[in-house]
Amino acid sequence: MRAEARTRALERMARRLLLLQPVKGAWVPVAAALAGATVGCAAIPRVLSLTSAEGATTDVAAAEGSPLEVVTVGTGVRDPLPVRGSDIAYADLESVFGRAVSAAAVPWTTAHRSDATAGHGGWTLLVELASADADLDAGGRVVVAIGARATLRARHGNVYLGQTQLGCHEGGLVEAEGGAPVVHRCVVDMARELVGWLAGGVPLEPPQEPGVEPG
Repeated sequence: MRAEARTRALERMARRLLLLQPVKGAWVPVAAALAGATVGCAAIPRVLSLTSAEGATTDVAAAEGSPLEVVTVGTGVRDPLPVRGSDIAYADLESVFGRAVSAAAVPWTTAHRSDATAGHGGWTLLVELASADADLDAGGRVVVAIGARATLRARHGNVYLGQTQLGCHEGGLVEAEGGAPVVHRCVVDMARELVGWLAGGVPLEPPQEPGVEPG
């Protein structure tokens, strides 16, 4: 009887040892180690390009001799932009925004080709994406919010003319993988707002220097 009890005790000890693995110098149960590894690893998102998705602005060929140069930078936002609550991320937001502004500004650039500043190099419009957020809410809606800052300068002398802030908030009852049109609606609204500012919210000619005749 004593021999059998001793054998069973040794078997139980052996089974416990088999469930232990060394992790960074310590012995922890295998199940606990696997659980920790699972928590530490985030799911890799599926990246969808906004430039090729439904609703994307088609490429706009720059008009020959266009007086307006549009420059977009997105250093303040994540790219790809993750959609919280899903495994989707949207890529190329900066590129899509630049296309939308260039397309919306075509009538404006056509109307201002004969301006004095246009004859001296034209303008540079720098648009900085300051914030971007995308979320799949509990109701199954993709909600997008984007904020930007735009600065207009005369190319000749890099003269500052004005600056404005703009933003959008858009939503749609779609799955995250089908949410690109929501982003595009947001971006197009901002582009139109920006062109409206160019049309009446900012001076287009640099301040005249004293003693200098108008060109």
